[in-house]
Amino acid sequence: MEVRDVFAMRKEGRWEEAYRAIMQLYAVHQGPHTNLCMFWCTNDLFKLRAKQKRTEEARRLLFQLVKLYPQTKDRIGQGNRAIINAALTMDKLTEGFNLLYFMPYYNRMTEADWQPYIVNGHRVPSLGQQVVNHLLKDISKRDANYINQIADLFSTAFKKSPYYKENLRHLAQMHSLVGHTDKAIDTYKQILRRHHDSYLYAELAKLLPDNTDKIALYCQAIVHQYRDEYAAKYHLELAWLMYATMPRRAAYELARYMEIKQRKGQHVAPSALKLQQRLGQVSPVTSDEEQVLYERSVAAVEKILR
Repeated sequence: MEVRDVFAMRKEGRWEEAYRAIMQLYAVHQGPHTNLCMFWCTNDLFKLRAKQKRTEEARRLLFQLVKLYPQTKDRIGQGNRAIINAALTMDKLTEGFNLLYFMPYYNRMTEADWQPYIVNGHRVPSLGQQVVNHLLKDISKRDANYINQIADLFSTAFKKSPYYKENLRHLAQMHSLVGHTDKAIDTYKQILRRHHDSYLYAELAKLLPDNTDKIALYCQAIVHQYRDEYAAKYHLELAWLMYATMPRRAAYELARYMEIKQRKGQHVAPSALKLQQRLGQVSPVTSDEEQVLYERSVAAVEKILR
């Protein structure tokens, strides 16, 4: 069997068979064509194992790609792109995956890697932007050293898409992380004038000192969240904000939280049980009465954003 026969197997989708065949050829000869075929057969098998959720095998194949890359001809960056895509896939599959390890590959991205593209009629962020989104997804858990390591990459993403919602959100989170709360608040306000995602209202609420403002923002977070399982935490936040001054409304919000958690079969937070004890026998307001508060919060939030 020759390398061209293995490439033919790849085209036919016989990925496992092609991988076994190229392994045998690669064991006895490592020329340019063999190396190239070995790299792409490994990439094919990685995609298959990732799709099958065979995570440890996928991880091993990814690091096999890393070892193969230096001896693989990659004139237009396709191999580099394949490794980045594989790293992003592993980050989705596993908790705590070390994306920073692949920084040399991110630094080799070409201008083409920073171009958004269309899939099934939908605009998809560029590969470079996807990398930045992944690197910053848990930014609140990071330290200054981590931010310094990804700062240049984020700067590139921000220059290319300064009005992209996630870039602005990440900028606000960075400001907050280093103690520039006023700048973070201003950036969130800028985003919320154009976008109305529930988590944006909640994240701004955490930065403001005034309870009345917080309540208005969490009300809007609930209004703009159509999935109960995600809205539950906002109901609980509202309940805690209200229990001292508006206990009947707090009782309503806590009841909504409890109802959602029970209906979804989810764990109830200890803080919710604690609040339940504090509220005791307080009777909640009606749904219609609480809806009035939600409606009033629209004008209150508009005032905050001005």
